[in-house]
Amino acid sequence: MHQRLRTVLATATATTLTSALLAAAAGTAAALVPGAHGDFNGDGYRDIAVAAPGSYVGGRSGAGQVVIVYGGVSDPSSARSVVISQDSPGVPGTAESGDGFGGAIAVEDFNGDGYGDLAVGSPGEDVGTDTDGGTVAILWGSETGLTSGTTIADPAPSSHDKFGRVLTSLVDSDDKPDLAIGSTTPTIDIYRGGFSKSGATGGSYRFVPPSWVTTAPVSLTAGNFGGGDVIADLVVTGPTTYFALGSASGLNGASATKLPSGSSAAIGDFDHDWHYDIAIGSPDEGGGVVRVYNGAESAPSATPSYTITQDTPGIPDTSETGDRFGASLSVSRAGYGYQNLAIGAPGESLGGATGTGAVTFLYGGPEGLIGARPTAGTEPQFLAQSSTGVAGSDETGDHFGGAVQIADTNNDRNEDLIVGVPGENTGDGAVAYLHSDGGIAPSGTPGITPTGTGVSTTGSPSFGRYLAG
Repeated sequence: MHQRLRTVLATATATTLTSALLAAAAGTAAALVPGAHGDFNGDGYRDIAVAAPGSYVGGRSGAGQVVIVYGGVSDPSSARSVVISQDSPGVPGTAESGDGFGGAIAVEDFNGDGYGDLAVGSPGEDVGTDTDGGTVAILWGSETGLTSGTTIADPAPSSHDKFGRVLTSLVDSDDKPDLAIGSTTPTIDIYRGGFSKSGATGGSYRFVPPSWVTTAPVSLTAGNFGGGDVIADLVVTGPTTYFALGSASGLNGASATKLPSGSSAAIGDFDHDWHYDIAIGSPDEGGGVVRVYNGAESAPSATPSYTITQDTPGIPDTSETGDRFGASLSVSRAGYGYQNLAIGAPGESLGGATGTGAVTFLYGGPEGLIGARPTAGTEPQFLAQSSTGVAGSDETGDHFGGAVQIADTNNDRNEDLIVGVPGENTGDGAVAYLHSDGGIAPSGTPGITPTGTGVSTTGSPSFGRYLAG
């Protein structure tokens, strides 16, 4: 399994990426790479945030924690990690039952100091007398990692619940990342870049989508895939799935384009035409479907450019009801060339194990993620806990692929694959690290576990439910 992965310098900043893309894509809309800065302690290695929103903290059920697994020369491991909860010094709030700290996470250098920061949602947090009002805090990176935090004020707490149930950063050419926050209503709150530890922002506004959007978002994913500019656009998934283009004054509701319903999304230039494409996963449609919308100068069409299932020629395995192919998606962060896509199928059954889960890794090429491959040895890969070198084994209910993240954590310019296994050991959860030496080639590195990192396994912590970095 020595197949070429896209590469990216882990220490590239949003400014560097934007400048390079502007130069390379003269005469066309330049694509932005979202979420490129995930180095929380500034040592030059990309780190990974692992959410355990169901974990006990001090005996309080479902209070939630986030574990930071630090990158470095060697493979990430439980031994090189730190656990953060609302009881950690400098973190706003107090760990309480049902808070769900880590119910959503997003990475970016929000205050522009060169350290990656982490936005964390606690959607079950009670705010005064507002039960499950929800809160969001930004934890600030520093030379010693994430050591302090600032609460982002909810502008309309009485109009919704579970503020912070979904999050994403929006990277524009102004090098001041914005933060989008969803709740239990279709309205999305956008905080403009210019964040500070004192709580200041660059302003905010409420994006109210068209009236045909009647449900709350399931996920938010930002990137630059239309509008002929270098302003971040947004994909919103859920029972009503759509994209909206950004403008100088903010997200444009009039540009909202309805798409088939989905629950996950990823944005990348899969066919290397300098326009970013949108992949949307609809895991509950049969065995699961991923639809790809090719980018364009103005905006992608509302008609999929192509559709991928496990029955698509060249895609490993067979589509079966309940596989949930497309439940999670992650795109490689390369600034140039064909970008790749990891697709989680956490409901995949293998052998006698029901819902053990699997991940399919697809390489970009001239025809996108299907069809002709750019070089020999870039055929799609199918990975499970029964694959040689992957930590663990196929067991019922593991849900390997419940979350996926492609990241170069050791600066060898080969992007590795990190896989969340939130159902491992009846809901304890785990994370599998699949090392790349030019292709996804599992090295037998021990899995990253809640016990190894200090997360309590009382109840169902769901360690690995969400990944970011």
